[in-house]
Amino acid sequence: MQPSSIYRILQKRAELAAIGTVKPPDLRRTFATRMLEQGCELFILQRAMGHTSVATTARYDFRSESSREKVCKNLEVFG
Repeated sequence: MQPSSIYRILQKRAELAAIGTVKPPDLRRTFATRMLEQGCELFILQRAMGHTSVATTARYDFRSESSREKVCKNLEVFG
């Protein structure tokens, strides 16, 4: 499938859903953020996204501050 085909399909679906303009990188950001929200390790996500650098993968982390706070509250400091 050509990238232009994916883009056209994505635009059509966005139009049907009345959500405005959506681009393929938006799908990657959403995928990465949702995986991280579910507790996926950054290194596993790095492999899933095909990045050679974990720093590249980290740029896709769009979790909210409340999501980060929730993780910190659940940390067990002393076992």
